[in-house]
Amino acid sequence: MNPIPDDPTQVVRQGVEKACRDFTERISPLGFTRTKKMFWTRRHDHTVDFIHFHRSGSSYGKPRNYSVDIRVHFAIRVLNDTFEATALNGPCSDASRIHDGRYHHRFNAQTGSTYDRCIEDLVRFVAEHGEPWFVRFREMDALLTLADSPLRPPEKEHLRAAVAGQSDPSAVTQSLKLLGLKSR
Repeated sequence: MNPIPDDPTQVVRQGVEKACRDFTERISPLGFTRTKKMFWTRRHDHTVDFIHFHRSGSSYGKPRNYSVDIRVHFAIRVLNDTFEATALNGPCSDASRIHDGRYHHRFNAQTGSTYDRCIEDLVRFVAEHGEPWFVRFREMDALLTLADSPLRPPEKEHLRAAVAGQSDPSAVTQSLKLLGLKSR
């Protein structure tokens, strides 16, 4: 009779939490703070830069094994936006970027194998891909006028309204809540 395999859920959950804590510590000098389980934010007057992790390798949230595979997304949220979810509108660590940059966003939560490399490469990915993208769109004019702006037309209208002093307080409150931020 085959023994029933251990449920990796708790081990993976603890491994992901440790990775998130270590990542938080490493990117805090860039001005990002962890505001939700897998969200890091950096607030500006009318926008919020954010980083989101997605853990791959699960089925209905339950891990299939002890491997933790993290996909990184970058995005910019207009605080005055009324969209009811966080749009992941920036670059992400898709397979081609990971291969080309030799990034390793995976570790074994049970053994710790490749953990340090994973954290190093997550931070390196932010430095090499996230920060340049965030800097490119830091100015309102860039977000509003550049052809490759991550903002859709409705988001641009919400940003124009905010810059003109016509923010909708309920939209701002919704955006802050979505990203785990408190009002100033």
